[in-house]
Amino acid sequence: MKAFFACLLFYCSACIPVLAQVAEASCDTLALRLHFCQGCADIDTAIAGNSEAMGRLGAVLDSPQDIVAVSVRGSASPEGNTDKNDTLSAMRAAVLSGLFEPAKVKSVEALGTNWTMLRREIEKCDTKWKGAALATIINTPEWVVKDGRVVDSRKLRLKKLRKGEAWEYMLDHIFPSLRFAECTIVAKAAKPLPAEAESLRRLPDSREDSGEKEVGEMTVYTGPAEAHVRPDKAAEQPEPIVAGGCGVKLAIKTNMLYDAALIPNLGLELEFARNYSASVNWMYAWWSKNASHRFWRVYGGDIEFRRWWHTPPHGRYCNQFTGHHVGLYGQMLTYDVEFGNRGYQGGRWSYAAGLSYGYSLSLSRYFNIDFTIGIGYLWGEYKKYRVEDDCYVWGSTNNRRWIGPTKAEISLVYVIGGKSLRKGGAL
Repeated sequence: MKAFFACLLFYCSACIPVLAQVAEASCDTLALRLHFCQGCADIDTAIAGNSEAMGRLGAVLDSPQDIVAVSVRGSASPEGNTDKNDTLSAMRAAVLSGLFEPAKVKSVEALGTNWTMLRREIEKCDTKWKGAALATIINTPEWVVKDGRVVDSRKLRLKKLRKGEAWEYMLDHIFPSLRFAECTIVAKAAKPLPAEAESLRRLPDSREDSGEKEVGEMTVYTGPAEAHVRPDKAAEQPEPIVAGGCGVKLAIKTNMLYDAALIPNLGLELEFARNYSASVNWMYAWWSKNASHRFWRVYGGDIEFRRWWHTPPHGRYCNQFTGHHVGLYGQMLTYDVEFGNRGYQGGRWSYAAGLSYGYSLSLSRYFNIDFTIGIGYLWGEYKKYRVEDDCYVWGSTNNRRWIGPTKAEISLVYVIGGKSLRKGGAL
């Protein structure tokens, strides 16, 4: 009997490590991170890295491995207010978790405004304001409330740091990396994982640790790192993304009011700086019907510079050319229009300049509709004439001076390359 137990003990001591190695070899932990446009919670493959990441995720889901558990987290950058960022990060996490079977998703977490990751990214910077920014994040509460109202905040101090230099740098180089949703997949593999899955192994944690404790109004993470992190992949970095989200900068448009008046027109709008764009529009029509003395000739154009205030998306899509805008414009045109036997001819150029206001509404991934009205000053010379016996008889030459509406648009806008949003709303 003693010999039997000795053999059994020897057998177990020899087999258990082998079984453990087999179990370890048949399981793996994978991770995936998707980035989002500012204010958006929809997966956009136009963002650098997302298309490849989605392809790799598809390879993992299609491979013959049994997914045991999935944990998902969503994150937001600091531009929006706290409540909106909490909602947005939850939406991003929900979009990613929706790619898996509900029974496999064990946890979904909304990180809200990711101050901890921002702090870590600033620590990597080599800037003059680095120390001051870190001190602000560490020592300033997210919101400072006095007598029931907010009198100061961490974000406000960061915005004022070095007259906005630090905030502009973070907008371009740091905040895009904070807009993400990531998942950790624990799976049993029936055979070795596909090659595409190797680069999906655990990405660096967006938080420094797994536990939480509150210090004032700041969130500081303490405790051991999360489980399932492979030591050989722990230092791997996420793929870089293009600062500011997508690179959409150009749109083509036509004013449907002019189209309805049988005046073909076309415009181009270019974003040349953050929240600023320039547009050029041109129209041309030359219609006539001599038998009834009808004449319809109009051509000219305008140039406009706009300042945008983007709003959070109410639909699925958003881009640089969505939201409220004000502008400064200049116009020039010439015309010859005849109604019945009377006509008006602007033989020389007429000019106008003024201020505009408008709102551009997103219709779909590639199309917007833009409503614009402009108030300005118009001046120029025109002639009155009448038609007698197929001859055009001059009547008088007049000067036109007008202060009032000189610009009106209901334009259909096509956004080159699809949608993105670079500023405004919760991030």
